[in-house]
Amino acid sequence: NSPDRCTYETNIISVSDCLQSSAQCQASRRIYPFNNVSEAALSPDGERLAFRGWGEARSADSPYAGCAPAHPYRNLGNATLDGTNFVSTGSFWEDSHPDWSPDGGRIIFDTKRANDSTARIRAIGVDGNNEENMLIAGEHPSWAMDSYTFVYRGCDLTGNRCGLWKGAAYDPLSWNRGQNMLGPIVEYDKVAHPDWSPTRDEIVYQRLVEDNWDLWAVNADGSNDHSLLSTANPEGLPSWSPDGNWVAYLSHDGQNWTLRIVSRDGSDDRLLYTYDGGLYTVPQPVEPYGQRDWIDEQISWGK
Repeated sequence: NSPDRCTYETNIISVSDCLQSSAQCQASRRIYPFNNVSEAALSPDGERLAFRGWGEARSADSPYAGCAPAHPYRNLGNATLDGTNFVSTGSFWEDSHPDWSPDGGRIIFDTKRANDSTARIRAIGVDGNNEENMLIAGEHPSWAMDSYTFVYRGCDLTGNRCGLWKGAAYDPLSWNRGQNMLGPIVEYDKVAHPDWSPTRDEIVYQRLVEDNWDLWAVNADGSNDHSLLSTANPEGLPSWSPDGNWVAYLSHDGQNWTLRIVSRDGSDDRLLYTYDGGLYTVPQPVEPYGQRDWIDEQISWGK
C-alpha cells in the first residue's frame, strides 16, 4: 500500500522482471484499478483478483474523506486484473483473507461478522452464491491441492491446543460443530498465515520465535516441522510460487519493507521488490479500516 493517506493500493508485479532489475520491476509494475482494496488473492489461472474492499470514507471527519473515489463496496469481491467484471462475494465488511480453491470454483475466507468478535471460516462460490459455514472458529485459511481440505489457524473446541489445524470444506448441520475439524498439524499458538503448497502436501507459515516472526514449513501430516528462514528481521505473509519451488514473503531490514523470495529448502534468498521510499504503511486506525498492522495483510503469487 502507498504512504499517501488517500490511497490503499494493491500492486501487481512481475517476479521475472523484478529479479532482472529494480528499474525493470518498476517499469512493469501495475497498480490495481480499484482504490481502497487489500488482502489480495490471485486466482489459480492468474486472470482474476479476489480482495477485501473498504468502501468510501465512513464520515466527513475521516482523514480519508475527500480522497479519490474508492471501490464502492465494503466486502469481499473479485474482478479481472484490469478491474472489470466485478463480482461481489458477500455483503459483510468483516469478511477477510480470501483464498481461491485450486479448481477455481470457491473462495475460502475468515470473518468476524458475528457479535462475539470471533473469527470463523466460511466458503463461497466465486460467483457469490452457495455460501457455506464451516462452523469452525479460526482464521487465515488456505486450500489444499484437492480444493476440499484446508489449513487454518485455530484451536480445538475448548479453546486449547491452538496452532495450525486441518479442516474439510463442507457445510455441516448446526449441531455438528467441529465435525469437519480434521485435527491439529502444529500445536503452537504463536503462528499465522499458513499457505498450502500447490504441488505437494507441504505448508509454509510464519511463527513467532523469541519475539520475532520467522518462516517455517511443515508437512500436512504434522511431520518435519522446521525453520525455513530465520533472521534478525521479521519475515511473514508467506505465499508459494505456482510451481511450489519458492516462497514469497514480506520482510523488514530495519530500514525498508521489502518483498523477497526464498527457495523451498531455504538455501536461496533473493530481494524481489522494495516498497516505494522503503515505506510500507497501513491505514490510520479510523473508519473504514479500524486498527490494522502488517500481519493483517496478505500477499499472493499467481501464474
